[in-house]
This record gives sequence, structure tokens and C-alpha cells, in this order.
Amino acid sequence: MKNMKSILSFYFLCILLITACKDSQMTQQITIPGTPATKGFVEVEGTKLDYVAEGKGKPCLVIGSSLYYPRTFSKLLREHFRFYFVDMRWFAKSYLPVNLNDFTRQTIVDDIEKVRSELKLEKVILIGHSIHGAIAFEYAKQHPDKVSHLVMIDAPNTAGNIDQDIAVSDLWNTASTERKDMQNNNWQILANMQNLTPEQLEIETYCLMSPEYWYNPTYDARWLWHGMTLNIDILHYLYNTVFSDYHMFADGRRVPVPTFLAQGRYDYVYPYTLWNGYDTIHGLTIKIFDKSGHTPQLEENGLFDTELLKWINENAK
Repeated sequence: MKNMKSILSFYFLCILLITACKDSQMTQQITIPGTPATKGFVEVEGTKLDYVAEGKGKPCLVIGSSLYYPRTFSKLLREHFRFYFVDMRWFAKSYLPVNLNDFTRQTIVDDIEKVRSELKLEKVILIGHSIHGAIAFEYAKQHPDKVSHLVMIDAPNTAGNIDQDIAVSDLWNTASTERKDMQNNNWQILANMQNLTPEQLEIETYCLMSPEYWYNPTYDARWLWHGMTLNIDILHYLYNTVFSDYHMFADGRRVPVPTFLAQGRYDYVYPYTLWNGYDTIHGLTIKIFDKSGHTPQLEENGLFDTELLKWINENAK
């Protein structure tokens, strides 16, 4: 921050944003004339994985959330792809808890395969953002015949280990003093918050980490989380156990299908530097977005759309 007035303004803005979101943001929807959205669910072991289908064109399966992710992709892309946004169990509204000891990466891959099969999607473009990018990669490794293209957005090739910790620390050390001060102020705001449910705490933590997640360190992401269900038991197990000490290329540096990786230069959670030296992998295209953090499909949607569509056309089968 350049001066004390800016610090105070930012502090009070954060307080206001904690208690209210803009209605226009929270209700934002994107529709394409003549291509009505369809909704439904696929049931897996008593849990209903909701999905919403939007747009027209090549089938594109986006795993993670049927609420969060439709808000991050542009109208333009819906004119080229028929998106199927589907919940994973940790974001499922109708959720039947599982024996976590039996919940593995294979369980998740099998869930995706059941969704793909029931939706009758053949040779689908598979998209995963953040940890969902690693999940999409694991699915494509097992089912390369079902995936035409793989798109990973700010996904880790290694996670839950010292390699990720070092990469995060090294990149954060290069952040501006202003950005670091903002994050420290946000941690104080979070520490002073009272009576949050575990779900609210998870969302507030994410949103108050805006200096680490977004190119614009003051960005308020709460509208993206509006209406979301968080199943904390399985969500924490996903990160702390299923993807603990994860190594995407443990069995060799290769990709199962043509793969596009989008990384934001200002993503301090899964740093782009994790991918240094991986650009020589045959079939892997890495694009760094210079004015993005963790979500370039939203932060630089015009450039993201251009790069993705160009790559899809260059890798058409």
C-alpha cells in the first residue's frame, strides 16, 4: 500500500465484503440463444453429482463444480463448446458420506468415468482447474481413448510435499511488499472473525487469500462461491491424504493425450515454476498468463479463449 489512507480503505472494504456480496455478481449467468442449459445428476454410491450443460459445439467435460466453474468460463467459449459442468463429491449438494479409508484416486477416476458414460460423451475435451487438473490427468492416463484433449488450468504436477512448499516460498519471496502487506492484513481479519462454520471458514480463508490467488490482490471471489456446498470431511481428505505427496509424472514424463496447461504468473498456491523444465514433454503445451493468478480463464478470459481455441484447432484430430 502506498499510504495509510489506502491501508484503512482496504481494511474497511474487506469488512464490508465479508458481510455482503453484490447481487449482480452472485446471480450472474451466461446463456447462448438457441442452446438452453440442461441440468441433471449422476448418482455414485448414494451421492448425486449434479451437472449443468451449456453452450454448443464440441463436448467438453469440466470436473469440479456445477456452480463455481460455469461462472469462470466466457460466453465466447460456449459458442464453440458444449460444456458439461459436473460436481465432484466434495461439492455435491446431495452427499452420502463415505468410508474415507476406501476413498482413493481410483474412486474419483471411476466417478468421472460413470459421469462420462451416463452422459454418453465420447472423445470428450476434459478440463480441470487447480487440483481438478491433476484429477483430470489421472483420468486421462487410464482412459486415453475417451479423451480427445486435456486442459489443465493452474494444476500442480506435484503437491502436498516439500517440493510444492519450496516453490510456493520461493515465488512468494518475489512478491511485492504491497502484496505481502495485504495478505498479512487479511490474515488479521480472518483471525478476528467469530462463529464461522467449517464451511464458512473454508470460503473466507480462500477469499482472504486473494493476494495469493489473484493478479488483482484485492479481488473479492465470494460471488464465485455463492450457493456452493462444501463437504468438509472429504474435501480435507482429498488434499491431506489422497493428494498428499503427489507426483504427476512419477511413472515418466509423458502425457496421455494432447495437453494444454494454462498457468497464471501470480498464482502463489500452485506456482507456474513447478513446471519449469517440463515444456519439452511431447504433446504438452504450456502457456503462462502474465496478468493472472490462479484462474486465468476468468482473469484474462479474452487471451485465454484465444490461446485455447488456437491450440484446439492446431491439435484437431
